[in-house]
Amino acid sequence: MAAADRARGWGTVALLVLGCAATSAVQPAVLILVPLVVLLAAMPPVHPGRMGIGLGLGAWLFQSGGRESLWLIGWGWALLLAAWFLVATLARPQARFLPRALGALAGAVASAALLLAAAPGAWPRVDWAVRTSLRGEATDAVLVMGTVLRDWPWAPEAMETAYRLAELRAMVYPALLALASLAGLAVSWFAFQRIVRREPRPLAGLREFWFRDELVWLLVAGIALLVLPAGGAAQRAGWNLVAFMAGLYALRGLGVLLSLAGMPGRAGILLAAIVVPFLYPLVMAATVMVGLTDTWVDLRGRGPSGDSGSGATGS
Repeated sequence: MAAADRARGWGTVALLVLGCAATSAVQPAVLILVPLVVLLAAMPPVHPGRMGIGLGLGAWLFQSGGRESLWLIGWGWALLLAAWFLVATLARPQARFLPRALGALAGAVASAALLLAAAPGAWPRVDWAVRTSLRGEATDAVLVMGTVLRDWPWAPEAMETAYRLAELRAMVYPALLALASLAGLAVSWFAFQRIVRREPRPLAGLREFWFRDELVWLLVAGIALLVLPAGGAAQRAGWNLVAFMAGLYALRGLGVLLSLAGMPGRAGILLAAIVVPFLYPLVMAATVMVGLTDTWVDLRGRGPSGDSGSGATGS
């Protein structure tokens, strides 16, 4: 493999890891390493050495996390996700990465729903554990801000914003976990394909990010649940569907913009790093609208390029 091929894609992986860490309600390492363990141990052709490495990695990871409820919840979810991704990969070996990842996500959600329904009281306990963890993180952040920003006049507003963001995350953490799961699967697939199979391009670039237009109906369903007077549970489901699809459409919109404008240079990246945190709501809304428009108008002037199916971020 040429040096250029070996270097290609690691920037995307770094962004995926950051995205997984920023959105996940569970340990991001679990969402990345558990699928990698399953791929190493069970992906055909099964190799004894590779299986041993995978199982050893899985044993180390499991022992390193203790027995906290949130850690076990993350492990259970990651195992469901990894198992479904393995099934999707074996069933559709020539498909691109994202359709298989979305199929695995749908299978994991359905399986988790059945397991929770079969155990009365399980969902309230899971929900409480995740919400408690997120609120604890917000409290820790506020304590740090109170120390660092105590002399700043807008410190109380910043701390109040931290609590409000924690409450928002607590409401839509299933959607954020779903987005983090896709990112974790992408990192796992990249590592497996690059290291084990020596695939030079396991994932397509962000400029090619695309998914089936029919997924817009998930957004429509989410909006309908918000509009209809269907109760608190339906409202929360609607917010989560909208948040999940907004994340996907924001990535699609960013891909469209990068495809039309080209990759920014170092100065453009530095400017974006300075500006985006201050204009995040506007940037997010703009990229979502661009991605949503791309559902009906092919803004890139072509469909996603075909590939051999080893795995791409597009559909």
